[in-house]
Amino acid sequence: MRRVVMLALYFLIRHSNAMALPGRFSVECSPSYATNRMYSHQMQPPPYDQGGAIRIHFGGAYHFVLQEHCSLSLGLSYAFGRIALAREAGESVSAIDEAYVLDYVWVPVLCRLYTSEVMIDTSIYCKLGIIPSIHLPLRATAPLHSGAPPFLTKRPLGCFILLGGGIKYDFSLTNSLFVGLSYCWDVPGVMYKKDPNNDSMNCYCHNNFVCLDLCCLF
Repeated sequence: MRRVVMLALYFLIRHSNAMALPGRFSVECSPSYATNRMYSHQMQPPPYDQGGAIRIHFGGAYHFVLQEHCSLSLGLSYAFGRIALAREAGESVSAIDEAYVLDYVWVPVLCRLYTSEVMIDTSIYCKLGIIPSIHLPLRATAPLHSGAPPFLTKRPLGCFILLGGGIKYDFSLTNSLFVGLSYCWDVPGVMYKKDPNNDSMNCYCHNNFVCLDLCCLF
């Protein structure tokens, strides 16, 4: 799947150069901290998250200039997440100790707003957008109980809301560097689990990201 993403980015660059669109292309890499919010209104005892992990997402985007201080970007990224969940055994429930690597294909649609220069060649930006996502197959990193099905059942599609900001530095007429922070909120949740013994008991998990954004625009 990573090869498919890289090929799509390559053809996007070729297409943008051939069409000479009024915009710019960017390459982006964001180290991130994946956090999970897990809850259940009725399942007792509920499973709990065992902590976040350092992850990364990378890709590219094309930036359309809407106005002097506003741009819209459409991109394609490959992202890594993680979920580690556990539950103590009870009288009627089994113990859970599972961990998974989550892989996503993101299609971020972001709007950036820029200030005037606060220093020479330097401005401040904020960005807001949505990220439709495709959830790729799970990869377990912790052994599951023998013969037991995995507790995590992942949605095939998802959507994130992104909010962030930072500094934009123009180091030439055609090249810029963005450095900032952003938060990606998993709106529907990566997991929707029904208790096989009771359809009214559900468990939810949201895989959120705190990101250090590094972006080169050219």
